[in-house]
Amino acid sequence: MKGFWNKLFNFISGRIVRNILFWVAMIYIVIKNDSANKLHPAGVYAIGITITTSILIIYTYVNNLWLMPAYIRTKKYKAYSWRAALLTLLTAIAFILSVKAFLIRYPLVSIHHISLFSTPVDTNYTIDNILYEINFCFWGMLIWLFIMSTAWYMNDYARQQQKLEATERKQVETELHFLKNQVNPHFLFNTLNNLYGLSLKKSDMTPDAILRLSAILRYMLYESNSEHVSFEKEKEVMQAYIELELLRLPASDAFHFDIQADKDYLVPPLLWLPVLENIFKHATRVISDKYFIDYKLQIADNILTIQSRNNYKQSNDNEKQGGIGLSNLRKRLELLYPGKHSISAAPQGDAYVVDIKVEL
Repeated sequence: MKGFWNKLFNFISGRIVRNILFWVAMIYIVIKNDSANKLHPAGVYAIGITITTSILIIYTYVNNLWLMPAYIRTKKYKAYSWRAALLTLLTAIAFILSVKAFLIRYPLVSIHHISLFSTPVDTNYTIDNILYEINFCFWGMLIWLFIMSTAWYMNDYARQQQKLEATERKQVETELHFLKNQVNPHFLFNTLNNLYGLSLKKSDMTPDAILRLSAILRYMLYESNSEHVSFEKEKEVMQAYIELELLRLPASDAFHFDIQADKDYLVPPLLWLPVLENIFKHATRVISDKYFIDYKLQIADNILTIQSRNNYKQSNDNEKQGGIGLSNLRKRLELLYPGKHSISAAPQGDAYVVDIKVEL
């Protein structure tokens, strides 16, 4: 039922209905104009209005449906100008001759009873009189053409902007989809490396790690495809990921994780994942007895804050192999929250620090 009303509303607000209503309003104005002084039957005036309005409709839509799209949209202004002038001249001639013929048949009819234009027209068929009336009508028609062309241009500009915005939205959606698809392989690559390490040790924690990985992948495949998801659900997956990573690390009092929000917000899925991947990559890739991790994710008053700090030591490995996750995150934030986020990620002494703030 809702779909029916939406279609009905779209139809009513569409171009065709708007144009019909416009001409109905124009005809109504002519009908009501000085109605007390109409001396012929209503049918006579209906014929006159039909003739003059038909000429005006043809004039308007030849301009709006052919000349304007073909020449103004393509910026061929000179070609448009002489064609519009010729169209206006032909229309003025047709209008004057048609009204003259009608007035000869019905001499008691006044021009303003059958037309929007109160241009001077009488039954005199002398060349000088006809040329005078055509000239007068020509300039009146040009004013009408200017108004209709301006309306067309404004509507066309609005339509072009809508198309451009729709195209840009589609491009953003495509790029976001691509970036989200990059997250899964990157995460899977890192996690499989962790599982490989546990299997080499023949660790009893390997089955538990596989089970947690399965739960996380299920979420990624089936629940994170929406534009926004519940923060509480994200928190569950976040904690599962942290527990999965900690399975391969020795217990430590230097690991601190703080995840909380003042209510259950709707957030983009997996924004946190590159940060946590970054933490465990930098904090554990070099054997050390000084592991430390401080990770804090909070949402308060519609502000999402992610702060992390972990031990860091420059490696001789090729750094270009890393950094995919945080680079991905930067692009996602630029697309999702342009001008409403900040992100910094860099080594500071023996620590690697990430600081992110997003206005949801």
